[in-house]
Amino acid sequence: MISCISLQAQNIITGSVIDQKTSQTVIGASVNVKGTNNSTITDIDGNFKINVADPNAILIFSYVGYAKMEEALNGRKTVTILLKEEQNTLNEVVVIGYGTVKKSSATGAISSLKAKQLDSQSNTNLGSAIQGKVAGVSIESASGGPGSGTRIQIRGAGSLNNNTPLILVDDIQVPSLNSLSPNDIESIEILKDAAAAAIYGSRAANGVIIITTKNGKKGDIKVTLDVFTGISSVTKQLDLLNQEEWAKVSTAAYAAAGKAPLPIAVNPQVGGAGVNYQDAIFRAAPNQNYSLGFLGGSDNLKYSMSLNYFNQEGVIRETNYDRFNMRVKSDYKKGIFKIGETILLTKEKRKEMPGVPGQGRNAIGGAITMIPSFAVYDENAVGGYGGASGSVTDIFNPVAALNLIDVTSDTYSALLNTYVEANFFDGLKYKLNLGANLSEFKRYSYTPRYEVGGFFKNLDNTLAQQDDLSKYTQVENTLNYTKTFGKHYVNALAGYTVYNNTLQSVTGSVSGIPDGIRVLAGSKQPAINGFNVENNLVSYLGRVIYSFDGKYTVTGTLRRDGSSRFSQNNKWGNFPSISGAWGVSKEAFFSNLKTPISDLKLRASYGVLGNQEIGDYQYVGSITSGISYGTGNPNSLWVGNIQTDSPALGLKWESTATTDVGLDLDLWNGKLQYTFDYFKKQTSDLLLRVPIPLSVGSNNNPYTNAGNVTNKGYEMSLTYNEKIGEFNFNVTGNFSSIKNNVDELSTGSQVLEGARGSFHGAPVTYSKVGYPIYSFFLVDTDGLFRSQAEIDAHSKNGIPIQPNAQVGDVRYVDYNGDGQINGDDRHYKGSAFPKFEYGLRIQGDWKGIDCTIALQGTQGNKIYNGNNTDLETVRANINYASSTLDSFTFNPNSNFPRLDIDDKNNNGADYSDRFLENGSYLRIKTIQFGYTIPNGLTKRLAIDKCRIYFAGDNLHTFTKYSGYNPDVSSDALGGRGIDYKSYPLSKTITFGMQLNF
Repeated sequence: MISCISLQAQNIITGSVIDQKTSQTVIGASVNVKGTNNSTITDIDGNFKINVADPNAILIFSYVGYAKMEEALNGRKTVTILLKEEQNTLNEVVVIGYGTVKKSSATGAISSLKAKQLDSQSNTNLGSAIQGKVAGVSIESASGGPGSGTRIQIRGAGSLNNNTPLILVDDIQVPSLNSLSPNDIESIEILKDAAAAAIYGSRAANGVIIITTKNGKKGDIKVTLDVFTGISSVTKQLDLLNQEEWAKVSTAAYAAAGKAPLPIAVNPQVGGAGVNYQDAIFRAAPNQNYSLGFLGGSDNLKYSMSLNYFNQEGVIRETNYDRFNMRVKSDYKKGIFKIGETILLTKEKRKEMPGVPGQGRNAIGGAITMIPSFAVYDENAVGGYGGASGSVTDIFNPVAALNLIDVTSDTYSALLNTYVEANFFDGLKYKLNLGANLSEFKRYSYTPRYEVGGFFKNLDNTLAQQDDLSKYTQVENTLNYTKTFGKHYVNALAGYTVYNNTLQSVTGSVSGIPDGIRVLAGSKQPAINGFNVENNLVSYLGRVIYSFDGKYTVTGTLRRDGSSRFSQNNKWGNFPSISGAWGVSKEAFFSNLKTPISDLKLRASYGVLGNQEIGDYQYVGSITSGISYGTGNPNSLWVGNIQTDSPALGLKWESTATTDVGLDLDLWNGKLQYTFDYFKKQTSDLLLRVPIPLSVGSNNNPYTNAGNVTNKGYEMSLTYNEKIGEFNFNVTGNFSSIKNNVDELSTGSQVLEGARGSFHGAPVTYSKVGYPIYSFFLVDTDGLFRSQAEIDAHSKNGIPIQPNAQVGDVRYVDYNGDGQINGDDRHYKGSAFPKFEYGLRIQGDWKGIDCTIALQGTQGNKIYNGNNTDLETVRANINYASSTLDSFTFNPNSNFPRLDIDDKNNNGADYSDRFLENGSYLRIKTIQFGYTIPNGLTKRLAIDKCRIYFAGDNLHTFTKYSGYNPDVSSDALGGRGIDYKSYPLSKTITFGMQLNF
């Protein structure tokens, strides 16, 4: 008998895989013969070759971020496949604490941003790139200065101490986003409710931002080069008086007080219009950015590396920022083990706008208040600069400040993280994560000998130097078990973590340094001091996710934290959460309904988080040594120690309980996506300082747990995707409304002072039960007195309420009816928190041409314009706002009060609402146009992709606010919604190029 073996013929199928949107080839896409284990991947050119037995087989094409596609061969030997980006966000994988989960299975409130949504080509700061793109996340400029970054709040301010979210970069905590390069980012997840964030316990009361840097991908090495250069300029200047106008206003104000004009008003040093000091300090400032990236890998090894250099000149002369980033990230598989690391090295150099003596406070303050009659330069003065002199306010020449005083800082930081992961058997995984974040901050402040005008003289070169070394280390052990049993899915996590923070600071100063020397080598007034602080956190954590049939998901989390910032009796805190989700669209009854809904999920959660951000050693009393005490006869000194701080006895965790109800909706298979959340976040046992009598002998009021704050509101986002022929576009909008309220403080009548509105002024914000945190409490103005009869009528029991008022003065409202005007007449006038915030991003592309427009804004927030307490009061000898030219003194129909240098009616009262303005705005955040050169041209040069683009950032802001910028938080005084001598925001025009090899 003869046996025969039948050999089935093999068909070699070739083809290519192309991104439908960009027409670029897709490297590393999977090609699988349906129903078999026969597969391959596309090469560096996006091409593939595979042997197929059946000429009518079906090939399955897939790649991360793209919709899976099946293609029947029908006897063809060659195929070209156009992959379409995945639009159903509910199928995306999102990063959660110590793991990942499909968004369709997430039970918490999580927002996700991918790299392409950051518009990072022209956004050089990551916080700015996020601004306006995530509902419930409020981002404001920390300053307009180069490299200054942003401040972030998630779902309102729940604490009177620290409201900064926990920020993790590849699982390592970092203090801010400011030093990160947007080009390095692959994804950002923002955990907003307790169900999502509870796995981080006491570190997560203000929300969590999880940043994942770019990972390597299987395939040959891929090189990217992004380069851009741009020019920045201030968006506006304040409308101030020139020399002739100032002389007119000043002379009128002195005449109203019966005084002779100032000598400088009669005989200016600079004639005509005088000096425009804003022009003297502002400039068109260049910036440049270079980013080089490498990524690739094999089945077992994947790697990603990048180098980034960014240089930004400030729009204020002599200020600048310089940043260099180097990043290495890889992971390697061997048997049951997986090993990986992230190394991120950063070097930053910043030349700051210096503070100055006198009333100007800094270069901005000097530029807007310096009398334009004074000359900038004086060749006979030490240092070569002129300045104010005579009977005027002591304002430091801002040009002299920028050129004489050198304030420079260097920051060196290293983020190091490595992990070992072992898969012992199917579903069980152990991970050891070791990480550190090391940072050294060096700051130098050098002041040479100078003579600036008649007020400021420095006889010796002086130098102050600060050196801070901070170290953060972590050890995290986690055990994760994931298993599917039929319709049941279980994911269980258990962990033990240890964190340590140390900060060592040394400050030294000296004067009498020889010219040309900038080291601590002087002989006069040497001084040195320093401190060292440390805190530790030990945590146990656990989480269980259970899902049945993909319809019903429940997540339970518990974290137990022990902090060294609390005494032994209150060291430990427990932070649980429970949440659930119902996939309504997966129900049998729903599939029978004829609706456009392709996915619908309902979510609900409740959890408790903690806050320990009060500084170290608060539960012990500080001891000051070297205190002398005279005793005896004859008198002799006894040297001893004294307790100067009262211990915060019984201090415990501040806790935040969050309730969230949400909905995720997907229509027409990803064409329209909608998310809605309603939340309530209640913070109790507020960590705040309470006043104690001076007789106690304490330098500081001790902390205690007293008070509650509530934030509640809603947020939503909507995305629409469409394709019309070769035109693709999508529109994404978000909206959030949050109401903040102080429910309780340590006593029912306690009022906490907030920020001042000007340097010498009284506080203008307060925290009081029944109102938002740090609201504006001010005295009402009620127009001007137009006649003596109105002044006489403004009385209490026949006694004038404003006895010094004259016609043309401000009329104040006697709110408490006591017959006089003072701080007791303050009442609530609004908040720096907006009633709602919103953002809109429109993106489209057609035949290689792409366009992106991003808008962002706020509505209903107030800003206290502290600058106008100087510029519009005309009671100090400084420069003034141009609005003074239309005062009652020159125009009896004006609403601007009369000019009087003595201001006996207190028209310039800094506790009044005269300087409170509407801070609402709509900003054109980004407009970007790009063109991708066709592949046929770039391939000849061995370039996979070449895109050139123009971009404009912060192009225009629609607002009624009169200051430089409504997106403000005072550099000089701090406090949200206070604008006082702050570095202005700038607009930037950019040209750039992106190359892929």
